[in-house]
Amino acid sequence: MNKRNRLGELGGVIRDFLTSPKIPNFIELLEKGLDKELFYDPDKTKPQIPIEDLPVDYRLRESGFVRKSYERLFPVSHLFRITHRYGREYLDNFMPLSAEKYIGRGSYKFVYALPWNQVVKIGKSKLPSDPIFGSLFKQVNKNLDRYLKPEEIQLMDFLKSKTWTRSAKEDIQFKFSRLGLERLHYWKLKSLIPDLVLPTRYFMGFRVRRTPFGIPILTLTPCDNQNLLPGKHLKEFILLNEKVRQNPIQDAFFPKWKLNFDTHKFGVISRSKLKKIALDFHRVIEVTKHLASEEKLIFDIHSENIIITFPDFDLKIFDYHVFDEHLYEPSKENPSPEIDHINTIREFVRSFELG
Repeated sequence: MNKRNRLGELGGVIRDFLTSPKIPNFIELLEKGLDKELFYDPDKTKPQIPIEDLPVDYRLRESGFVRKSYERLFPVSHLFRITHRYGREYLDNFMPLSAEKYIGRGSYKFVYALPWNQVVKIGKSKLPSDPIFGSLFKQVNKNLDRYLKPEEIQLMDFLKSKTWTRSAKEDIQFKFSRLGLERLHYWKLKSLIPDLVLPTRYFMGFRVRRTPFGIPILTLTPCDNQNLLPGKHLKEFILLNEKVRQNPIQDAFFPKWKLNFDTHKFGVISRSKLKKIALDFHRVIEVTKHLASEEKLIFDIHSENIIITFPDFDLKIFDYHVFDEHLYEPSKENPSPEIDHINTIREFVRSFELG
């Protein structure tokens, strides 16, 4: 089957998805299979994937002086999944954490490696004015029962009943709404390109830090966890060795580089694998177009959100977000904001020189 037919089929799948009735109980569908995907046996632990084989951007691991000092004074200790059972809060799924297992951060999360081949991602504190909390957040907030499990809503109501101030109740509501928003962002892509999206479980977490006096500091925060995969971020395959000509001011302060793919940096990659990667990127482009044209949403994906796995060289996407179109400023070259993302992907695929 040629590329044109494959892309035509994808367009048909998207149209069917748009015209189909709303999917009931999408959380059950979303988590179906996750128990198997994310299962681990503590009595049969596999060897840890070496850190040099992980898709880790070492610059993201570096923290400033203030952050490092805070971590020494109040070291992270462990994380629980918190839910509601027996008429009260219930903790399970103990996850040991340590500063040594901190492997990166994104705009919205801190990432820690677990003793088994998984990571847990702990949500950062964010203000409601952050652009992530746009129309989709309002949609979630108005219909929480569609995006949270019954026990999560029960937990939210229970925790709110234990607080006295309006601001404390609103803070709890905000955190649970954010958990639902993360699930919705994930579902937007998982429903369209399921084989490219890394299986992810979202849950409400209870993080513990220790003070210098041994007193625990407890924080309620949205979290998620995924399996670790050996591979590299997209940016690690890119050579920035050819500048794009701009005006002198842009060249000096905002340099742009042509993307070139180094096929020998991590071993020889066969032409058939490059074709598979290129086709998968074209599928990502089609989904990006669909979200922009049909839902006025921008699939905000960066090179840190894409990995190419070893030894199969599969394309996988994770930790992305979806923003409202109006939050992006159009440029003269790209009046529609999703074009920036599409052009970056196309330039990357062109560097494969597949013809």
